[in-house]
Amino acid sequence: MSPGRPREARIPLAQAPAPGAVRIVEVGIRRVAVFCVDGRFHALADRCPHRGAPLCSRGEVVTGIEVRNGELTTGPPNALVRCPWHKWDFEIATGRCAVHGRLRVRRYTVRTDGDELVVSLDHPRPWRTASTSHAPG
Repeated sequence: MSPGRPREARIPLAQAPAPGAVRIVEVGIRRVAVFCVDGRFHALADRCPHRGAPLCSRGEVVTGIEVRNGELTTGPPNALVRCPWHKWDFEIATGRCAVHGRLRVRRYTVRTDGDELVVSLDHPRPWRTASTSHAPG
């Protein structure tokens, strides 16, 4: 990124995406998707790492099906985004591909600042640590 290009975008919390929805923002020359999963905001690049599809703007937010203790069950609600081209699912919170574990969607930092949601091109902390981004209460 060259100097002078915006490194963050701000969204009024009142316009933040609801669970199951996506909000696309432009940050500099990048298209970034903002999601709310399990009360936390997450931001992903709008590009599938598999073949470059517009993952978030044309994809679909879905609930996965999992096998637990030998039984089929649904996963966390609205926790995946499905690629429109090859139907591969990606975990919104981690960017991890459910089909090919080595593929990940680029993630970006999301935080609240007063009554705004701030999406930054900085890379977030590792997904296993506590997140600083929260849905409005």
